[in-house]
Amino acid sequence: MKKIVSLLLAMLLVFSITPVGFAADLDTPIDDDIPLPVTVASGSLTFSGTTATCSGSVSDLNKTIVATMTLYHGSTPVASWSESGTSYVDFYGTCTVTKGQSYTLIISGTVNGIPFSTTPLTKTC
Repeated sequence: MKKIVSLLLAMLLVFSITPVGFAADLDTPIDDDIPLPVTVASGSLTFSGTTATCSGSVSDLNKTIVATMTLYHGSTPVASWSESGTSYVDFYGTCTVTKGQSYTLIISGTVNGIPFSTTPLTKTC
């Protein structure tokens, strides 16, 4: 009888330890390296009379940024401004436009060599 009880206790011990051993091999979501998009690029387009004021910025911590802010009339570039830097670049510029016409502002470039482009911002003067 003692042998049976000892055998049952030994089996119980083996089965209770085994799941813990397997659990250590499981991957959890926290173990996965998930790249998060952190590039933030935004622009602003305002009009005062026939002067368009364009501004914008691009930021991504500790990354090399090379970017251009371009104002278009249709598919024709009206003016553009280029900047480069690390972690943050800032744009500001003005140009003459025609009242009643639509203009589109786009910021594009690369962050650590990876291309990006903002959603076109279109407004009428």
